Amino acid sequence: MSQNTQIQLNMKQGGVQHALPYTPVANYAIITDLNKCFGCAGCQMSCKEWNTSGMFGPLPDLDPYGNLDVMFWLRVLYVEVGNYPQTKVYNIPINCFHCMNAPCVEVCPVGATFKRTQDGIVLVDYEECIGTKYCIYACPYGNRFFDYIEGVTKKCTHCFDRIYDPTLPPEERIPACIHGCMVQARIWANRLDPTDPGNILFVDKGGFVLGPETGANPASGYLPWHSDYAADNDVELLSQSEYYNVWTSNGVVQLGSQGNNSTYTEGGGSNSSS
Repeated sequence: MSQNTQIQLNMKQGGVQHALPYTPVANYAIITDLNKCFGCAGCQMSCKEWNTSGMFGPLPDLDPYGNLDVMFWLRVLYVEVGNYPQTKVYNIPINCFHCMNAPCVEVCPVGATFKRTQDGIVLVDYEECIGTKYCIYACPYGNRFFDYIEGVTKKCTHCFDRIYDPTLPPEERIPACIHGCMVQARIWANRLDPTDPGNILFVDKGGFVLGPETGANPASGYLPWHSDYAADNDVELLSQSEYYNVWTSNGVVQLGSQGNNSTYTEGGGSNSSS
């Protein structure tokens, strides 16, 4: 699935925006059905494969066999709740949500990060980025990462160089994580179009976003886990707010805000804070 040739596109074509209120024509997003996702990490691997060789790569592995200081723009969290033997594991894929009120864009002092007017995708221009990490600190979800080799911030691009690649068949012009999901748990949707099938599904199925209280207004979101077979003594399903609370308690946000690319959480591994 990797690219044979690295294409170059004009990432600012159609106009860009640097400050609120953002008024994109469309805001594309990924809706993940938590009923279907079983945590195979196929989306994570597909993202790594495509983007390492793509227009916005590489995704550096500084010490892959040591401290796991590896850059992933998408990671799958495995959250276990309940007490044995009544437990459940929630598989929650997380990557840049391309927020409608993206706080990372406003704080960039040189305008290197921006929101595209045409589709709402948030990108970083590596030629303009001076490595302040302000955007990393501003992201409430830890979805931005610092490349210590190139000295710039990198992040999920919604596979911009894939969805606009004219050499690909139309059906493959979707983010690599969606293309690589074997159970079709991830859905491509325009959150600003009430007639978009993915957006309709998000509304009809009670879709939610992580951390609505942050004010970032993420475009990407999730369809909640619905258990029709749960017994009376089964584990109580996580509420929408608990998805975010459990996620942040794992320390991913804290590590992400410091520019650490490790997949370790705050409570484990050699990278944990004292």
